[in-house]
Amino acid sequence: MKRSGGKQIARWVVVGLTVLAVAVWFSWPHLRFWYLFESLGPNAQRYPEYRHRQTGIIFVRVPGGTFWMGAQKTDPKGPDYEPDAREDEGPVHEVTLSPFLIAKCEVKQSEWRRVMGNIPAQFPGGDLPVEQVFWMDCQIFCRKTGLRLPTEAEWEYACRARTTGPYAGTGRLDDMGWYRDNSRNTAIGLPPLNCTHVVGQKQPNQFGLYDMHGNVLEWCEDVYDAAFYSKPEARGPNPVSTSGSEYRVGRGGCWSVGASFCRSAFRGRNPPSLIRDYIGFRVAAPVP
Repeated sequence: MKRSGGKQIARWVVVGLTVLAVAVWFSWPHLRFWYLFESLGPNAQRYPEYRHRQTGIIFVRVPGGTFWMGAQKTDPKGPDYEPDAREDEGPVHEVTLSPFLIAKCEVKQSEWRRVMGNIPAQFPGGDLPVEQVFWMDCQIFCRKTGLRLPTEAEWEYACRARTTGPYAGTGRLDDMGWYRDNSRNTAIGLPPLNCTHVVGQKQPNQFGLYDMHGNVLEWCEDVYDAAFYSKPEARGPNPVSTSGSEYRVGRGGCWSVGASFCRSAFRGRNPPSLIRDYIGFRVAAPVP
């Protein structure tokens, strides 16, 4: 009887541990999410915001949805017509994305230093965007924080914020971002020169995101492929380009370029080892 009772207890222990393991397995994404983030409530645009506990970076929860990605200049009457559109921005195609988090602003130097212990920027300032970071630097930052780079599709969807045309928000680049025509430093005692600016000073877009146009070019996860939009996998759901060249995608333009390079649809390409004072990044994260 004692031996039989011991076996029964052992079975129940095994069953209990199995149930616990299954429960943890299925609830792990939620547990991990709340371990990484704390809720801040809705922003002015009524989208939920979260603070990343380790870095203090503020994120916006972007709802999933379908949008038309890219731009074209062959049909002036088309809703996606842009006279400055480039060949690699087409064909315009429909993409479906799951909900995700994306940082409200570009990663600041103070946030970078908190994780990486240094500041590689040419233009120093805690609230300025970090720059002179190459693609693998950003991957290391993401591994240390449990975050990731946005995919190219996520970036454009977040940038457009359910609008069409070259620029989101007010539709005027001068309202939305720093670029070659408005990024001169006018601080007293400093020579006027084009440079980065403190994040979050321009108007937010319809999701409540800042500096999606201009300031620093933002690394994305994708491998640059000029023909990717023509491939079936570009239509998703949640597409990401994993081959096609030795380059990585950069989005949003920067302080040193003209307006056409800051459009929502513009696709930059750079070697992943490139370090420049106009290249930074913005982070993203999945939601359970």
